[in-house]
Amino acid sequence: MTERSETLQYFLSSLKSPDDIDTGALTEGAVFMALAVNVPGRDDVLARMTAEDTGAIYRSMTWGAPEADGEALQIRGTLPEGGRLGGVILTVHFDGDQISILQQQNLPGSPGPATAVKLNQHIKDSVNGALGVKNPMLVSYTDESGQPVLSFRGSTQIFSDDQLAIWVRNPEGSFIRSIAKNPKVAFMYRDEGTRCTYQFQGRAHVDTDPAVRAQVYDAMAQVERDHDFARVGVALIIELDLVQGFAGLGPSGPVDPVRMVRED
Repeated sequence: MTERSETLQYFLSSLKSPDDIDTGALTEGAVFMALAVNVPGRDDVLARMTAEDTGAIYRSMTWGAPEADGEALQIRGTLPEGGRLGGVILTVHFDGDQISILQQQNLPGSPGPATAVKLNQHIKDSVNGALGVKNPMLVSYTDESGQPVLSFRGSTQIFSDDQLAIWVRNPEGSFIRSIAKNPKVAFMYRDEGTRCTYQFQGRAHVDTDPAVRAQVYDAMAQVERDHDFARVGVALIIELDLVQGFAGLGPSGPVDPVRMVRED
């Protein structure tokens, strides 16, 4: 085993007992990097890796043997089963025999048990406010020839705890004809700023009830209503079968992840 490998393993082992941390393993200018995270300076790196919250994973981690990755070393750590985070891969760079850069990539854990489809308030607010913050919902459906089609739909809105709705301006267009043949659709919401991401899957149908039409039309943003003053469009209701995603990304991975499945 090389001296660098020994240094790395001893340092990671010392994280389980922060009072005995091997501070000399890091250069003074050491940097910790992860998705959307960049922590410069030995003191701040150590603070992050030993803190009550962000350091918890290192106290529970089981580490494998370091392997060479060019001039760096790479080591995989695993966490107990059942958590949202399955483990990490650390790519570690050195200056001499001291660690200068720690690059962490998280590994997914168990998705956890699914719950019934019941949209929470954060999901509702995200979908209903998507167009207003320039994150229009993306819908996928299959056209009459079987070709997958993607389309932004600014009228997408929450219709109930387990339904979405959109207003389709052309009642005789390809979208409506395609839905009649294959009602399965998928939607995607993404906010790049917060990393909030939700995926929706379900079955769409046209609802001709005047009250439903009025509700869907009136709930659209004005810019969408302005495209159909005459209200010649149709209300499309989507029965959700699957909802999954998260409200954002934090130091330990997804924030408030959800996985909802319609019960038979």
